[in-house]
Amino acid sequence: MSFTGRKKWGVALAVAVAASAMATTTQAAPKPSVKPKQGGEIAYGIDATISGWCFSNALSGGPLGATRLVYESLVDRDSKGNFVGQLAESFSSDTTGKIWTFKLRPNIKYSNGEIFDSTSVKQNIDIGRGDTTAKGWNAKYASTGVGVNANIMKVEAPDPLTVVITLERPDFDFIGLMYRAGRYVMRAPAQIADQPTCSTKGIGTGPFQIVSYNPNELVVERNPLYWQKDKYGTQLPYLNKITVVVVKEASQRAAAVRKGALDAAFFGIGDATFVKDLEMRKSVVTMYKGNLGSWGQWLPNQNKTGSPFKFQNCRLAASYAVDWNQYNKVRFKGLGVYNGSIVGSDHVMFSTAGAPGYNLAKAKEYVAACQKDLGTTPFKITLYADTSSQSLNNVKEVQRQMELAGIQFNPIFQAESAVLISNIYSPKANAYDFAEGTPAEGPGSGYVLPFFVSQAFPATSTNPIAKGYGSNAAYGKVIAIGNHSDTKIDDLLYAAQGEPDAKLRKQKFAAATDYIMSSGMAIPTIHGYTISFVNNKSKLTGVTSYVNPDGKGIVSSVDIKGIAWAGVWQDK
Repeated sequence: MSFTGRKKWGVALAVAVAASAMATTTQAAPKPSVKPKQGGEIAYGIDATISGWCFSNALSGGPLGATRLVYESLVDRDSKGNFVGQLAESFSSDTTGKIWTFKLRPNIKYSNGEIFDSTSVKQNIDIGRGDTTAKGWNAKYASTGVGVNANIMKVEAPDPLTVVITLERPDFDFIGLMYRAGRYVMRAPAQIADQPTCSTKGIGTGPFQIVSYNPNELVVERNPLYWQKDKYGTQLPYLNKITVVVVKEASQRAAAVRKGALDAAFFGIGDATFVKDLEMRKSVVTMYKGNLGSWGQWLPNQNKTGSPFKFQNCRLAASYAVDWNQYNKVRFKGLGVYNGSIVGSDHVMFSTAGAPGYNLAKAKEYVAACQKDLGTTPFKITLYADTSSQSLNNVKEVQRQMELAGIQFNPIFQAESAVLISNIYSPKANAYDFAEGTPAEGPGSGYVLPFFVSQAFPATSTNPIAKGYGSNAAYGKVIAIGNHSDTKIDDLLYAAQGEPDAKLRKQKFAAATDYIMSSGMAIPTIHGYTISFVNNKSKLTGVTSYVNPDGKGIVSSVDIKGIAWAGVWQDK
């Protein structure tokens, strides 16, 4: 089934929701033909609005997957979780861990015909790190990128297919930063040059190009200039057109994919009730489960006016108060994983030794100690949720458990996801008592570390981005949403990052993780999967993976970004 506009899709959705209680047609999942076919139009449902296409947009979940229809990165991850080249053929560092060299694939163009080369890569990275000398851009466009990229001193393009990045401090996990769970994308020079429209148009090297866009609907069609071909020599992608529609309520999204109003739909573990229902309907839909790639943690905000979390006793009260295994059972139907760490078990920073864990008696003791620290001010906090019912109910469960320990609450604040993200990642600091952080994917520290340091630009930094470009220093704290001032964390993390011996590096990172958790700077919560369902009548095939034909490249699969749509076809 295909849709040419939101009006037509909306009618189909209404019918699907109304019929969701009716019996469904039994049909087995499609068996693929030998050779993929080109053609076809599909509708794909995601969970949140697509906030934009420029440098400041912090996307996650379904919206992140939608942008990956249009954009690509220098590196990606294969089906085993390893970092591999995408737009880069290869990458390497020198022995110091400070100079990284990327060799780019030749003969790649952006969808508007502009050449993808080292100059374009340099421009993207420079603007993303807040270098205001890049065509007049300033830090507000880079936003969170300034802090994430704070260790980059300079970017050079010695020839059209070579990019050299020099770091201030050694970082042997730098590739993880350049991946950033698929967020470190390359934008065309024409998009960058037109600053007023940069956020409303996306021009990338990806398999599709934009036909129309608003925050609630994206329509893309085949990019005729796309560089990848399959093993038969057929140019990717196979599909002609994809309409991406935002359906915030999981119940409606589930009903739509079940009844065929959507050909496919994206879900997170927060949608567990509907995921479990769809999982049992194998004759109607096929489930594709991504990697365990979203690492949940709650970060107490220590700098918000009136926040109790500047006191360690208050942070530890919250750390001990929630039984996350019970939460996973109640809210996520057991779909998530609680591993007692702020990162995944395959991550270089993994450790469980410092995690307080659930202990109601200790939580009550720390509540009492916290109240002494606060004096006459009550230990009272505010939680937030997005506008979906599942998000609100998830937060209510956390509140219920914390109340058992004696923690008091203001009314839960609800807003659109984009508003919440904007309020959290702001130079004015996180607006909430807690921030839910989910640094996602990859075994390296590059993307995760900036969440936990006190300041992405250390006091000793000589980086001109921090010293010479006005407001950029403020943006160096944006990603550190706990807003703490404990420089011991910085020292531990930076020392680990610069350790050349892999075994020792892991040990040093584990020590940093233990300190972060034992001091209540971050509270480990549930680690989650992304899940996509495909209606069997749509006969979508090739969802799981495809391989670059040059033998050097990427194996794309279902992951935190959703489905790798370039390799999907309709077997009709």
